[in-house]
Amino acid sequence: MNLCHIARVLLRTVFQIKFTVLVAATICAPILVRSQTQAHPAKQTNGPSSSDAVNSQIREAASLLQQGRPGDAEPILRRVLLSAPRNADAHNLLGIVLDQRGQFKAAEQEYRTALRLNPTSISSLANLGVLLARTGRSAEAIRAFETVLKKAPEHPQATLNLGLQYVARGDFARALPLLERATQLNADNYQVRYSFGLALYNLKRFDAAVDAFQSASTLSPSTAEPLYYLGLIHWSRQQDETAAQLWERAVQFRPKFPEANFMLGEALRKHRRTAAAVEFYQRALEQDGSVFAHYTRLGGAYIVLGQLEQALDVFRRAAKHFPQSPEAHYFVGIAARARADYDLADKELRVSLTLQPDNVNALAQLGFVLQERDKTVEAEQTLRRALTINNKHFYANYDLGRLLVKSRRYEEAIPILRHAARLKPTNPGVHYQLFITFSRLKSKEDADKELAIFKQLDDAAKAQRRSGEEEEDIEDNLPAPPTP
Repeated sequence: MNLCHIARVLLRTVFQIKFTVLVAATICAPILVRSQTQAHPAKQTNGPSSSDAVNSQIREAASLLQQGRPGDAEPILRRVLLSAPRNADAHNLLGIVLDQRGQFKAAEQEYRTALRLNPTSISSLANLGVLLARTGRSAEAIRAFETVLKKAPEHPQATLNLGLQYVARGDFARALPLLERATQLNADNYQVRYSFGLALYNLKRFDAAVDAFQSASTLSPSTAEPLYYLGLIHWSRQQDETAAQLWERAVQFRPKFPEANFMLGEALRKHRRTAAAVEFYQRALEQDGSVFAHYTRLGGAYIVLGQLEQALDVFRRAAKHFPQSPEAHYFVGIAARARADYDLADKELRVSLTLQPDNVNALAQLGFVLQERDKTVEAEQTLRRALTINNKHFYANYDLGRLLVKSRRYEEAIPILRHAARLKPTNPGVHYQLFITFSRLKSKEDADKELAIFKQLDDAAKAQRRSGEEEEDIEDNLPAPPTP
């Protein structure tokens, strides 16, 4: 089999792989907003110790926190707690200081102490919710924010933070009204607009998402993420040039942006600029080796370019990283077949079938490899098994037909090869096999007809390759636009 055939088989499978667009929790972690510190603390809970001096010190500490000076606020708050240990506001403000320093365990203790001393403290509960979210306890954080909103429905920070938590959990339908409400409560900023856009995008309200992402980009012009999503929307509308320009800008602002680099590779490959796409696929893989599609796209591009050693190396890395993935071993088998390393191809395709016994693509490939290793009986069994799973698999039909022709079982080969020709009318190889078959059966009229079709299709394929165009079955299998 020639290299173009190998590339077609590989790309047909590669393009069927789905990949997921990452949401806020992974591309841009939600920025949770603390409740405003109280410049005028509520009535204290420590009785006679709540003097004017204590209130004055708490107001001073709150002012320092609002100025971004937690280091200056801390000693004041600790002095207050020495004289008034049951002062809930002092515990809440000290919790904010510790929270900002990343001392989450101590901060949580202060917030919970404040709530024990003053169960009605909205600020303490809202700040505790932020801490719970930041330390990965999303469900507890959501309960805290929901409790705040029951007590204070107009609380802007809790409204926003609850919306952000729902975005991070992928619950975009619940997030959307909260983020809309946050803008009405003057909690409007880049994070709100960006998260609002994410919710709209994932709910497939693309026109509104464009407005939200553009607003976010206006508020933070050098931030890459809104540009990335705007690019995805234009890509889904077949506006490839605009999409690529947006991804290029995103990568300028954030060079280590694997998703944007990957999509730039996709745009170049779609327009048959495979050599140029390799650079961006390489970047995506270097920046994030946890995404299977990063390996398969890069390896597939190497196959198309005839760089078989590089392709095999990439697929072997994928199989090492994803040892239980049948697709990973399948691609190693494909690359090995392209190099005519049939022993390795046989081994890897069998591993793939152990993990996924009914993988018709792997069965068809194994059938071909077995033919090349002169294991004709097992090859026929394997190809027929593939056809019991999917009798419309072109390559299983084609290779079984070839096998029958080679075995001089011409009458058996004819219906299988004719079926393959119906499945892929523009494939020259199947008509050549039919020409051989009819020639051996001395059916000159049929043989001459098939030879003429073969020559016509073969000349067209050669002209296509000379012009640098990819063949039809590659074009038919371009990847679908990314979906949430």
